[in-house]
Formats: sequence, structure tokens, C-alpha cells
Amino acid sequence: MPGKKIAEIRIVEDTDPESQNAPPFVKVERVILQNVYSDGSSSSPYHFDMVTLPRFADAVAVVIYYVDSRKRIWVGIRESIRPSIYLRKLDPYKRKLDEKEYLTYPEIVAGGIEHRDLEAGGAGIDGRAAMEVLEEAGFEVEASQMEKLGGGVFSSPGSGKEKIHFRAVRVDPAAQRVARGDGHPLEEAGEFSFVEIRELLEKCHRGEIEDSKTEIGARRLALHLGYVPELDLWVEELPENIRANFSKLGL
Repeated sequence: MPGKKIAEIRIVEDTDPESQNAPPFVKVERVILQNVYSDGSSSSPYHFDMVTLPRFADAVAVVIYYVDSRKRIWVGIRESIRPSIYLRKLDPYKRKLDEKEYLTYPEIVAGGIEHRDLEAGGAGIDGRAAMEVLEEAGFEVEASQMEKLGGGVFSSPGSGKEKIHFRAVRVDPAAQRVARGDGHPLEEAGEFSFVEIRELLEKCHRGEIEDSKTEIGARRLALHLGYVPELDLWVEELPENIRANFSKLGL
């Protein structure tokens, strides 16, 4: 991954999504549904399309972080390759809304939770999170080091079934190794770096980072650690009457 920078993504050819040489990463299921109401009535039947990921149960997003000697929180961000976002530029209507060219897409480390992870003896959510941290960021961590950041969120509830489960892990930045990826071309390029959490949230608000899981993860991490980014204060630095009202809101 290091040393390679993406310059362009080309469409070589359009392929049949059912090709046995490359089974689809996502599938669209079309069903006919009907709502049944508590009074016994029902709606007209309607078509509904659902996007599923055949290989994965859900996804896990990991906020990799460290706290420096000045008590500043630094969050790990990866410049990923996301062809679906890059290829927005081919849609004239999307170009009317957004003329940016997304060669890379900044986000926290994330990956799919495979079916085998949830089987007996499997890695589980925390084990999968640790594997993704090593593959994408180069930090060797244990599943037991993972910190849960509240409940999951659905990534695209209008059509998708996938839920994102949030974890955090504290690392020593000096212990980073070369991230090798998982062998897929999507992980052959993409820089990983740390961004101070207030700067990260500012980038989210300005639209420089347009990834919902990254903003949610960063905000949940701040709450989890007892830091108020809007004030640049830790809970123990707040006036006593305000500190007494502070809550981690279920985290």
C-alpha cells in the first residue's frame, strides 16, 4: 500500500453480475410485500428491492486512536478507494449536485463481518475488528482490547439490511507496521494517518469528510472518553455543576 497513489479508476468492461468467475459482492433481492395492520386490514401488494451482501452478516467500524501528552485525542483515518463514489462523476445529475472528484475517500477503518466469524470458534465482532485494524492500518491488536461504542446503526435502511457495529481501540502510534491489505486491488493504495479529533469533526462539518460512520464513531469516542470537543475540555475540567450532569448516554 505505501508508495502507491491512485490517479484514475477506469471501467474496463461491464460484466454480468451473475458471472461465476466473479460472483457478485452485492445482490438485489426483489420481493412483493404487503403491510398487515392491527385492525386486520392490509395494504395493496408492492414491489420492494433489498440490497444484500452474500458473504457478510454485518459490518464493523473501528475508531483507532491515541491520546498524546497534551491530552489531545488523535483518530486514525484511511484514504480509501471507493469506486462507486468516484464514478458518481459519470452521472450528469449527481454532477449537478457535486462536482468533486473522489480519487480517495477518507474514513475510519471498517470491514465486513463474515459468516464464519459468527460460527462456533469464529473471531466474533471484536476479532474481525482486530483483523481489519492489522490489514488496513498496520497495528497488531487483540480482540480483548476492543472498546464497544454503543449500539449499531443501519448504513442504508431504505434498501439495505447491513448494520454497522462500532468499536474503538487505543494504540501506540510508534508500534505501527506496514499495512498489507487483504490482497484486493481496492487495498493496494490509500494512506493512513492520524487526525486530531476536533480537526476531524470540523472536516466532517465542512464536508471534507463525508462519511457518516466516521463522524458517528469520532463523536462516540469523545463521549466514551469523557471529552467535549466543542469546548475542548475533558469532563474533569468542567465546572462542578455541569460535570454532575454529564452522561455517556448509554456508552
